[in-house]
Amino acid sequence: RTPHAPPLSPVAYSILLKAYGNYRDVKNVEMSLVHAQRNGVVPDVVMANTVVDAYVNCGLLERAQDVFRCMDSDNGGRGREESFVGEEYTGYWHLLRPNSRTFNTLLKGMAEEGDVRGAMKLSKVVQTKGLWDDITTNTLVKAAVTARDFDLAETILANHTSSTTRRVEEDHPNVEAHTELIDGYAKDNQLESALRVMQIMQQRGVTPNEYTYTCMVGALARKNKVRQARKLIHYATTTIVRRRMVVLTPTYNAFISGLLSDNKSQNVDISGQSSHAANMVEVLAVLQEMQEYNIHPNVVTVALVVDGLGRCHPPRCKEAKELVQHLQFNSRVKQNNNGYYNQGEGENEKAKGISLSNNKIATSLIRAYGRANDVQSAMEAFERISPTPDVVAFNALLDAYCRCDELALALILFQKHASYKQWNNLQGEAATTSTLRGNVAGDETTGQRMVPIIIKPDVVTYTSLITALLQLKSRAATKRANALYDEMKKKWWISPDTILVDTILTAMISGGPNGLEDDDVKFILTVLRDGARLEWQVGQYENRKRAVRGILMSCSSKIWKKDEFAFDLVGEKEPEDPLFAKKGWNKIDSGFQLWGGGNVQQTEEGDGDSSSSVDSFLASKGWNDIDSGFRLL
Repeated sequence: RTPHAPPLSPVAYSILLKAYGNYRDVKNVEMSLVHAQRNGVVPDVVMANTVVDAYVNCGLLERAQDVFRCMDSDNGGRGREESFVGEEYTGYWHLLRPNSRTFNTLLKGMAEEGDVRGAMKLSKVVQTKGLWDDITTNTLVKAAVTARDFDLAETILANHTSSTTRRVEEDHPNVEAHTELIDGYAKDNQLESALRVMQIMQQRGVTPNEYTYTCMVGALARKNKVRQARKLIHYATTTIVRRRMVVLTPTYNAFISGLLSDNKSQNVDISGQSSHAANMVEVLAVLQEMQEYNIHPNVVTVALVVDGLGRCHPPRCKEAKELVQHLQFNSRVKQNNNGYYNQGEGENEKAKGISLSNNKIATSLIRAYGRANDVQSAMEAFERISPTPDVVAFNALLDAYCRCDELALALILFQKHASYKQWNNLQGEAATTSTLRGNVAGDETTGQRMVPIIIKPDVVTYTSLITALLQLKSRAATKRANALYDEMKKKWWISPDTILVDTILTAMISGGPNGLEDDDVKFILTVLRDGARLEWQVGQYENRKRAVRGILMSCSSKIWKKDEFAFDLVGEKEPEDPLFAKKGWNKIDSGFQLWGGGNVQQTEEGDGDSSSSVDSFLASKGWNDIDSGFRLL
């Protein structure tokens, strides 16, 4: 700080804390707090609220509650702030008192976590203090919807919907809460309840806005209720747009996305035409309608339509490319007429709008070419992206190559564009970052990129390659898949997801225990161990453990006996069957073993005299073990 700098104030620190909170940078949030306290800055309630909001944005609700407890007069200004700033800062907030924004920010954090019980408890304090406002209502409804307690959400709206008058062009203060409830019902497949809430809104004088219509139109389209969705769009177009200037492009996007959802793509109607093809006719009609209403399609609209054309049978790739070029020309004409488009803006500005060089649109085209088995056009679409392709486009390109049985080329592309060594070198060359960004789009005279495209892969990148390798069912391919899995974890520090774990386990154990070697068993156990850290639906991980256990007990390789995780897995007791528990049935071991083997808890080979060991089941029955001399094979 210079000698003439103004004195530090809570305003300056509030700005810093807000910025760090928006970036979810908890380390710098706490560092700013420590500096403010050491510099003797006296906080105000705005700064305290900013701290609470920063912690909520960082997902640290408990620390936000610590600050609140220090401010709460009911606790005498004594809280637990020492848990994150040290004992010498105890009482830093105790001269302040929480206001409605403090409570609403805490309620926002509880809503995001779905803690409806804690939110309702805090709301009683808000109501007692007379600090309840429209934001409190909206936040509480969000908490209830997140917890899927729709009845509670409706009760809150019934008791706390505002009846204040407002100007025609303004939204009702509780339209956000009603929209949240409608969206919750729609995602829970309760379409009738969502429509009922729309009717209740009209009765309460809460006029739906563009977000409300977007949620409702998308839900109707997903249920293939095309006529009702089109009526709702027409009503929104003729009422909202006249009342105030709004953009209904997201509403049309929701309609298109709902029509083209995957759950209806394979259905066939009475005439023998696939429902997807019929819906594409409707989508193209809607696209024409948007232009007639002077509602401009955006990048999302075009990407959805291109993806829909690519999922037709056969894929309509040529039509998709021509559509993009046509819409790109129309958008530039309109920009020129309005004085928005500048001829010298370059490729970076073009990529932001509708064009073949846009990442989202190019990715949809790459997927379409992949379904059409046209890898050359897919590669051209990838190279056309400007300034640089993202990892989503790269994953689409790899998937296209794998679909077309060009796995060798896909692996070459992976090594060319996702090399850890080259990525690490680029990260270290910070001094030339601006040069790279300036030259990566290409040389205008040659059309060639001046530096190679280096992309940081993600778990989807590795899933595409590993899946394609394991489908070959060869020893070399399995070894390469194992090496890619190790590279993903150890070099890139990328954790697998449930899809990748499921894919590997299914491929490795689908052929049974025969042919599994030591390296295969180690690979299976490594993946299963990684899967234990992931979030599965109830019973899913246990089913996979059970499948792996059966393979280990029957395979010729016994390397698993040296692995503590595997040995515990095989030896652990099966969970009690709920049906047996309900009926009061017991389990009787018949002594018959489908795959042979023996009790896994028996003595290891070489330990003790094998001739003196007797099967535990035979011993429990008092039977002897006499070799009949009969051999099945």
